[in-house]
Amino acid sequence: MKKILLLILMTIFAVSCASQKKLSVAPAKTFDADNKSIPEPKELEENQLWDIADHTFFFQVRRYLDLGYTTRQIGRLLTFGKIPPKQADNVNKLDEPPNSSWYTKRHYHNPMTLGELAKGPDKTEGPSMDGKWEIVKGKFEGGTAGFWIKDSRGDRYILKFDSPENTELGSASEAIVTKILHACGYNVPQNQVIYFDPSIFVIGKKATVPTADKRKRPMEQKDLQKILDGIEPTPDGRLRCISSKFLPGKPVGVFNYDGRRKDDPNDRVDHEHRRELRALQVIGSWLNDADRRAANTLDVFESNNEGGKYIRHYIIDMGSALGSNNLFPHPPKYGNEYVWDPGEIGKSIVGLGFYKKPWEEPIPQKFPELGYFENETFDPSAWYPTYPNPAMENCTNLDGFWGAKIVMSFSDEAVRTLVEEGKYSNPEATKEMTRLLVERRDMIGNYWFRQVNPLDKFEFEKNKFSFKDLAVEGKLVKEENTTYEYYLIDSSCKRIGEKRTSKTASWEIPSECKIGEFYGFEIKTKRKDEKPSKTVSVYFGTKADSSWEIAKIWREN
Repeated sequence: MKKILLLILMTIFAVSCASQKKLSVAPAKTFDADNKSIPEPKELEENQLWDIADHTFFFQVRRYLDLGYTTRQIGRLLTFGKIPPKQADNVNKLDEPPNSSWYTKRHYHNPMTLGELAKGPDKTEGPSMDGKWEIVKGKFEGGTAGFWIKDSRGDRYILKFDSPENTELGSASEAIVTKILHACGYNVPQNQVIYFDPSIFVIGKKATVPTADKRKRPMEQKDLQKILDGIEPTPDGRLRCISSKFLPGKPVGVFNYDGRRKDDPNDRVDHEHRRELRALQVIGSWLNDADRRAANTLDVFESNNEGGKYIRHYIIDMGSALGSNNLFPHPPKYGNEYVWDPGEIGKSIVGLGFYKKPWEEPIPQKFPELGYFENETFDPSAWYPTYPNPAMENCTNLDGFWGAKIVMSFSDEAVRTLVEEGKYSNPEATKEMTRLLVERRDMIGNYWFRQVNPLDKFEFEKNKFSFKDLAVEGKLVKEENTTYEYYLIDSSCKRIGEKRTSKTASWEIPSECKIGEFYGFEIKTKRKDEKPSKTVSVYFGTKADSSWEIAKIWREN
C-alpha cells in the first residue's frame, strides 16, 4: 500500500504542471515514420466469434490484471479522481496524433471543398461500363450477398446488394459513412453506389461457389440467376449496389483494437492507446457506426516510396451504420448498449420489470430506406457499439474532444453533400438524413466542448497571439456572450501579473515577455451565465529569428 500511495503522489506531481517537461520551439512531430520496409507478414486469420467473446468477457478481466491499469484506478478512487486516466500514447506536443499508416490529417486541419468531400478516396467512378464485368466468384459470406468482379480495365471490385425488403438501406450507409470517415482522416476503400444493367455480367472460367460439404465447384448460370433473383431491380430494370474497389497491395488480415501486431516492427503503440482509434467512440456515435470491431478492419501490405513495403491499416464495411444493419434496419438497442451488457441486465433484474430503458419504445420511422436512426434517445456521453471495443473504452475527455472537433468541422452544406453520396431516390429521405446528422453533430459538440475548453488552432503572427473558439465557430454559443480570462505564466507555471480578459480570440504578446525565454497563456473561457471553463495552457518561446512559436499545448480535462 505504501508503494501504491508513493506512486499516486509521484503521478500527481508529474501531471500538476505540464511545463515541468523540457519546452522547445522545435517543429512538432507531424509524421510517424511507421512506413519503413518490413518482411512480408503472414495473414492474420479473422475469428469473429473469438473477437466478440474476447472483448465482451476476457478483455474486461485481462485489463484488471494489468498492474498499471489497476494501480491507476485505485489511485483515482483514493484521490477522488484527481489522477487523470491514461492518455493516448501517440500525440505530439500540440496534442495531435501525427500522420501515419493509420491516419492522415484531412478536413478539420485542411478544409476540403464540397467536391473533394464527395469524391473521397475514389480514384475512378466505379467499375467501367465499357465492356463486360467478369465474375471472379460469388460472394456468399458476410451479411450481404454479391460478386467479385473484374471490369474491362482490369480493376477488381466487390459488389454488394441491398435486400428486396430494404432497398437503398445498406448501400447508402456504406457510401455515406465511407466518405465521412475518409474526410475525418481514416484509411477506407473506394465505396460507391452504382446502377447497372445485369446483362453486363459474364461468368469467369475460374469463378466458383461453395458447396454443402465446404468445397468449391465452378460457378454456373443458375448460381448467377439465384443471386439476381434475390435483388430488387429499379423500374427501368437496372440493379443498384455498392461497389467496393480492391485495395492496392496484399491483404494480410485484420487489426485488433488492443495490443500490437507482433510481426510488424512499425507497430510501436498499443492500439487501445492510439488517439485516432480511441476517438472512434465519438465519431462512431455521430454515425451510429455500431459494428466497429476487428472483423471490419483490414491490414494491407503495400508499397512505400522507398521501393519497399509496409502495412497500412484500413477501416472497412460501413454497411452497419446510421440506421442500417446491412440487410435490415438497426434494432433500437444498437448504439444504446452492448448486445450482451451485464450492467444493463442487472438493472433490469433489480428493477423487477419497472426499470424501463429510454430506447425500449421504438420511435416510428418515416423513411424505410434510412432504417432505424433517431436522435430522441441519443446521448453523446453514453453511446455504445454492439460489442466492447478496447480503444473506445479507453477514450478520455482529450480523445473525445479531438473526435468532437473533427465531427464539428462538417458544415451543414458539407453534411448534405456527403449524404447525397447515398443516392437516395427520395429527396425527402436525403433531407431527413441530413437533418439527423446535423442535429447529432451539434449534440456531440455541446457535450464534448464542455468537457475540455474548446480552443484550438493557436497561432503567433509577429507580436499577436490568436486562436479559434470551436464552440463559437460551430454556432453552439454566441461570440458576444464569450469572454476569455487568462494569465501570463512563466516556464515553471508561475503566474506573472494579474488576470487579464479579452472579448476577442486574439491579443498582443505582453511587453513582459523577453526574447529567449519561455512563457505561457493559462486560458479559461467564460460564457454568459456559466462557470469558467477548464484551463488550456499554451506555452511559447522564440525561434532563431526572434519570432514567437508554440512550444506545447496542455489541456485540463
